[in-house]
Amino acid sequence: MSIVNLSTTKNILREFNIKPKKKLGQHFLVDANVLKKILDIAKISKDDNVLEIGGGIGTLTEVLLRKAKKVICVEYDVRLVSVLKEIFKELDNFVIIQADALKYDLNPMIKKYSINKMVSNPPYNIASTLIFNMLDKYPRIKSYIVMVQAEIADRFVAKPRDKNYTAISIKMSFISKIKPHFRVSKHVFLPVPEVNSKVLEIHRRKFSYRGIDRDKLFKLINISFKYRRKKLVNSILLSRDWNLNKIQTEEIIKKITGNKNVRAEELNSEDFIKLYRNIQEKIPIWE
Repeated sequence: MSIVNLSTTKNILREFNIKPKKKLGQHFLVDANVLKKILDIAKISKDDNVLEIGGGIGTLTEVLLRKAKKVICVEYDVRLVSVLKEIFKELDNFVIIQADALKYDLNPMIKKYSINKMVSNPPYNIASTLIFNMLDKYPRIKSYIVMVQAEIADRFVAKPRDKNYTAISIKMSFISKIKPHFRVSKHVFLPVPEVNSKVLEIHRRKFSYRGIDRDKLFKLINISFKYRRKKLVNSILLSRDWNLNKIQTEEIIKKITGNKNVRAEELNSEDFIKLYRNIQEKIPIWE
């Protein structure tokens, strides 16, 4: 049986009395060509133990199981867990876990099954947070092939002065290398979502700046973008996280960028490293 077509998807949903929940970001792929492209990018072999977040009714799961040594699927919706258990009950390389992937500690499972890749079409409502958390918390997984909302994909790869450039753009650049692949029309899903998608290939990389506390750097980046339309100096002063006055802050920003009136969206990742180091020089003990 091939799940990835419109009629089979409808039949499964009808048989198991499943109505997709919009609040859970449930949209099921019905285009086999998209799956083939994803597999071509992922290069799954019988040496790979693959993690899938959000198995749905098993559309992607089915093709991963044909290629991988083992597929470990984490699905939040108990209704869909029952569907997946039934469809793949005769396969010994399938593991299903009912859990909220944003709250569940995946480390024991990743270690137990030696998971080395994640291939997933995660629910739209958690995709951005999920992918960042995976890269941040689970160093054993080096490679991610994910299909996400086009807007999220654009934020992940955006550069300074781009309208999509946000704190997540910079933080992702510090912990990963991202290769955008192809656009996926919203019309190849059931039900049809409001947005198109994109497929990304993401490789984790170690944060490697000596003398930099990564969590404090990321906090600085978050604060800098909290008031996006304000000047960077005002965003930093409004945070009240550092005992710097306006003149000191303007001097630091001008030293780095040549302009004391820049906004956060004009700085690249190396600028933020310099900003961090200069603040650290002013405040040796950075609370």
